[in-house]
Amino acid sequence: MRPLAPTLSLLLAVFFMVLPPLAATVDDSHSLAMEAAMPYVEQGFIVREEYWNGEVKSGQLLVIKHQMFKGNEYAFWLGSSNKGVTFDLRVYDEKGEEVSIAGKTAANFSSIRVNPPRTGTYTLTFSLSSAKEKGLYWALAYGYR
Repeated sequence: MRPLAPTLSLLLAVFFMVLPPLAATVDDSHSLAMEAAMPYVEQGFIVREEYWNGEVKSGQLLVIKHQMFKGNEYAFWLGSSNKGVTFDLRVYDEKGEEVSIAGKTAANFSSIRVNPPRTGTYTLTFSLSSAKEKGLYWALAYGYR
C-alpha cells in the first residue's frame, strides 16, 4: 500500500480543520455560557466554578433551587450549542414572585441578573425550544458581585 501523496494529505488536513462541528455538545454549551459571562466579569462579577448542564427535550421546563444572599448581585448565563434555540430564563422568590432585574438573549445564550431582596432559596426556571431539534444541550453558569 502506497502512502498518501503530500498534496492529498494536506488537502485532507485542511478539509477537517474547516469542517464545522458535526454535533453540539454540553462542553460547547458551557463555553457559550462563559462567553455570555465575559461582559459581567468586566463589571466585577466573580464566576463560580460549579455549573449545571445536560440535555433536555425541546420546550421542557427545568427547575433549579439556589441559595442567594441579600447584598449580593447575581448573574446567570444559560448557553446552548444547538442552533436556532429560543431561551426562557426566570428567577422567583419563595412566594413565587419574579425577582430578576435585567435579562439579555443572543443567538446561543441568555443571561439574567438578580438582586435578591432577602437571603433565601430562590427558584430558577428555564427552558430551551427549537423548531428543528428534539434534544438540546445546555449549561447554566453563574456569578456574583
